Amino acid sequence: MGRGARSEITGDEVKVLAANAGLSLGNTRAEVLVPVVNQVFGLLHGLNAVRLADTPPSFSFNSRWVE
Repeated sequence: MGRGARSEITGDEVKVLAANAGLSLGNTRAEVLVPVVNQVFGLLHGLNAVRLADTPPSFSFNSRWVE
């Protein structure tokens, strides 16, 4: 999907995600988890707004400021 709009996850997709993690979900439990999974994916999708290029990487830790 890239950085564009994100589609909502369905109960069947939750079951596939769970199966990939080695878990087995029935239809009822998968449907209960749909809003939770959509919320988590929404938060992850929001990370696209973070401009990582604005923060240079730190290759070492300088502990002189720690008291």
